[in-house]
Amino acid sequence: MARNLPKHVDLKKGKYYYFRHPLVGTSVRIPGAPGDAQWHAKYAELLAKVQDGVKLAPARSTFAWLVQQYRKSPEFAMLKGSTRDSYELSLSIIERDLGDQPYELTTRKMLKLVRDSYASTPRKADKLKSMMSRLYTWADEEEHVAAGFNPAEGLKKLQRKPTPYIPWSDEEIELFLALGPTHVVTPVMIALYTGQRASDVVVATWTQFRGATIRVRQQKTGEWLDIPCHPKLQAYLSSIRASDRKGVVIATSIEHRAYKPGSLAQALARAVKLVPDMPHRTMHGLRYAAAARLEEAGCTVSEIAAILGHQTYQMAMKYIAQRKAAQRAIQKLEANGQ
Repeated sequence: MARNLPKHVDLKKGKYYYFRHPLVGTSVRIPGAPGDAQWHAKYAELLAKVQDGVKLAPARSTFAWLVQQYRKSPEFAMLKGSTRDSYELSLSIIERDLGDQPYELTTRKMLKLVRDSYASTPRKADKLKSMMSRLYTWADEEEHVAAGFNPAEGLKKLQRKPTPYIPWSDEEIELFLALGPTHVVTPVMIALYTGQRASDVVVATWTQFRGATIRVRQQKTGEWLDIPCHPKLQAYLSSIRASDRKGVVIATSIEHRAYKPGSLAQALARAVKLVPDMPHRTMHGLRYAAAARLEEAGCTVSEIAAILGHQTYQMAMKYIAQRKAAQRAIQKLEANGQ
């Protein structure tokens, strides 16, 4: 006759007792047998871990429940990895600061107080505001709130004018490519000659590089596009692939690990500081210079616009026009002996 065992306990071969629960691992052997002080002490220890780790399901009316449901939604699952990571930061704040509050009874004033508590970091506050509004829009579509109810919708952003991205000059590009460390030069080369965002550069794989062509993502649709690979990028990638190919992704850190957009930004900032006379520059600033390189490689106007996105493409064209005008002015001065 089978013995009635305590909760989470299994008996093997009639003499070995195992405690089974995901919070303590697959299974943990309990020495001895029921009735032994040692056995009961170990069982109590393991049971306490389970009881401490088990969280009660959030109430249906709370933000914690709403956030939980959104994380399970197809809309959240279909986001790009970098976007999902960004959303997750704001969702965690909502969960922490508003978790037990009823989302259907929340007022704009309450959400404004939460946003204002992060006023010292305006970008984070604005992302939080946007996430709260996005969460209510999703809740409306799922009929978790009354139609049109979105107390976050009317909140204004704290950050009025975002800091503009400064384009890299040709001289700055040459300087960094000559003196920068290889583990940062590689992602800079990819961004410079493909126009990809940092979030796409860090996940670019060797399978995308096909010698004379390279596969990139279109900015608006996210679809793949095969474009001509600039001869300079082709030569550079062929060289490092032959001499130092370490893994699946092309750009890796100094520890030969895949970058994330944030870690790449930090690595670039550190590398730029080490280059004499090099001002602070960002990965995004390379995208303006990329338009000219894509054109040199043989990309059409529509391809360049598809890769960069309409707004960045327009800014890039303005930047290129300014550069050409400056070059013509210098040539005239030189021709006149000045």
